Amino acid sequence: MKKKIIFALSSGLLAGLVSFGWSAIFQSDQFTGEDYSSIVPVPAIFISCLIGTILATGGHWLVLKFLSKKTAEIVFGFLFSMLSTASLLSVLLFQFGDKCQDCDQIAFWGYAMPMHFFPFLAWYTLKPMMED
Repeated sequence: MKKKIIFALSSGLLAGLVSFGWSAIFQSDQFTGEDYSSIVPVPAIFISCLIGTILATGGHWLVLKFLSKKTAEIVFGFLFSMLSTASLLSVLLFQFGDKCQDCDQIAFWGYAMPMHFFPFLAWYTLKPMMED
């Protein structure tokens, strides 16, 4: 159990660091120069990454309890990727105020959408350390 907790936290921190890096690059003057920190604060990015990987680790454990290892891995991978993709709806449905131009909305999508996949990628990148 201790190994799973360490794994969940380390993959969440990795996803948070990658998200923070993506945020810094995307908001730099060489890229967009836009500041989205009032909409998506850095602590919220780290917290959501941690929550995502903790829930994923718990879900993985739960699926392994009820299905054979091979079937559980397939089912869990499908569910995790499906939920990561479904979470994009929150970004797509987000609307700026009336004075927003379409290019601002599209730039925000480019900022926020990739970050929804970083917990998934970090979790599967570090998964070999969880296996016995």
